[in-house]
Amino acid sequence: MGVPLRQVLLVAIPVVVVFSILQPAFSQEDERIIINRVEVWGLFYKGMVIAFTIGAILMGVIAFVVFRFRESNPRNVQRGSMEGHR
Repeated sequence: MGVPLRQVLLVAIPVVVVFSILQPAFSQEDERIIINRVEVWGLFYKGMVIAFTIGAILMGVIAFVVFRFRESNPRNVQRGSMEGHR
């Protein structure tokens, strides 16, 4: 049958985020000097890119729903009288 895409994403996204955060810790084995403030700002920028991307997707979805289900849309016009209906 297969694994649903939603479950794969719910597992894959946190794994990628954790590995990107832990990457500087693993790179110290290469005897490279790591400047903590640079890594913190890098994580901040990564987080901001993710936040803006999610925000843009959500705003697009909201705009689509508002546009699709607006009252002036001909597909949403009620077809008959609603008198006497409860």
